[in-house]
Amino acid sequence: MESRKGQVAVEFLMYAGLFLIIAMAAYVLTSVTERGEVSFRESQMVNAFGYKFASAPTIAYKGGEGFTYDISFPKKLENRAYNITYACVGNTFDEGRSCYVQIGWNGTYQVFNYPYIIAPAVYEEGGFSSCIDPVSSSTGSGFILYPEKSNGHIYLHNVGIEGSNSYPTIEISCEVNP
Repeated sequence: MESRKGQVAVEFLMYAGLFLIIAMAAYVLTSVTERGEVSFRESQMVNAFGYKFASAPTIAYKGGEGFTYDISFPKKLENRAYNITYACVGNTFDEGRSCYVQIGWNGTYQVFNYPYIIAPAVYEEGGFSSCIDPVSSSTGSGFILYPEKSNGHIYLHNVGIEGSNSYPTIEISCEVNP
């Protein structure tokens, strides 16, 4: 009779162990799948959100001299800060000018950086904006916009072609939080 009790105890431990192995495998597979789905959803969201910032300079560019475009946006994306970089490479008409806007955002599992090509123009900070910081390098210049420092609006104003520039000047400014 005692050997029978021992056999039942060993069988119970074997079944319990097998159940734990299966439960752990299911958990690992579920978490890996969930992580991939979250990253994919966030990637699509940030990519679509970035097009909003990429289309605004083109609209202001095509609007012509004197045209002002107002773009509204949330201060945070999924409750996380993001930044927008406007930059251009090349300064003369002969060497060409290539401009882009890039959105940077820290997702749940990875950092997302999406660049978008925009109309070639001279992008400048319009007036004093504490939500815009200038950046420059040996290949070009631009600035970074920090949306959480603003009231949720960017203004793009087409000033037209100034002085010896071959491209129109687009002034970008934002309203600061009160």
